[in-house]
Amino acid sequence: KSHDLPFGIIFATFMVCCMAGSSVFSVLINSYKVEQIGVYVLATASIAFAFMTFSSSAVGTFVAFLLFETTVGVYFPTMGTMKSMIVPESKRAAIYNLYRIPLNCIVLFSLLTDLSPKQSFILCTLMLSSATFLQTKLISYQKGVITSSASPESDGSGNGDKMMEDNDLELGATAGSELTSLIASDNSDKEN
Repeated sequence: KSHDLPFGIIFATFMVCCMAGSSVFSVLINSYKVEQIGVYVLATASIAFAFMTFSSSAVGTFVAFLLFETTVGVYFPTMGTMKSMIVPESKRAAIYNLYRIPLNCIVLFSLLTDLSPKQSFILCTLMLSSATFLQTKLISYQKGVITSSASPESDGSGNGDKMMEDNDLELGATAGSELTSLIASDNSDKEN
């Protein structure tokens, strides 16, 4: 039939956009911090979903989906990089499993309720907007930690910049250690 959608071509273009997003990450990581890339990606994904929600044209909706798939391609390496900096490797499996609980609740909610596509897109837009807000809070938290730590003074040897880079790398370990100690104290309370 002539009115059938070419699902193979649509899927292929989604995958090309996702791959292009991964390439965009490779370019962006040279100029921006990974946390900033996360904000831009989540904000762009929120805008794309909002456009999908309220678009009345099929072409506009398709372009919004392509933009979203591009953000997905940027998202995965961005989050992979951030998780490797923040979550300590020894506790990685436990922490990731804890975060699967709310994810599964969201999936169950979407399966057990009879939401229309528009309602689902609105819900996704709200969740992506919340993620954007939380990503900005992560950046401000990191800036607060760096500011509260002893700020290195440059002694003319160029070591001040190196020390700031070390602080940025240690920041992820600090946040991960705080989360790890919280989980460890919770586990010890359960054992006693």
